[in-house]
Amino acid sequence: MKLSNKTEYAILALMELGQRYGKGYVLSREIARTREIPASFLERILLNLRNAGLVMSHRGANGGHCLAQEPKDISVREVIEIFEGSLAPADCVNERSQMPMCHVAACCVIKDLWQEMYDAMLESIENVTLNDLLVQERQGQETAMYYI
Repeated sequence: MKLSNKTEYAILALMELGQRYGKGYVLSREIARTREIPASFLERILLNLRNAGLVMSHRGANGGHCLAQEPKDISVREVIEIFEGSLAPADCVNERSQMPMCHVAACCVIKDLWQEMYDAMLESIENVTLNDLLVQERQGQETAMYYI
């Protein structure tokens, strides 16, 4: 599965807001500059994140964006699904699919393969939160600073 740039930028933007969680609003141009996200692209991403309830925005002199939830409460899976939709490789394993079951479902070995892939992918990201990514990022920065 290949994720879009929009999803990657959304996670980066959330990470920037997560680093500054509880410290007030952050201007979108600051997020764009710090995380090297095209500013025009970032505005649409922040709008999607706001509509999904992950980000709050405020206009005015002290305005900007901030997380609407604690970083520990934002799952990577949730963010990916906002921009990519279901992560299921096929409709027959998508729990949200409205498609009728196919005519060979009872004996389909391919469905079993798709289900195994889907289960493995979900297991790897199901419990990963924005906070987990922030902790990993801080540890990487500390290691990089140590070797300078």
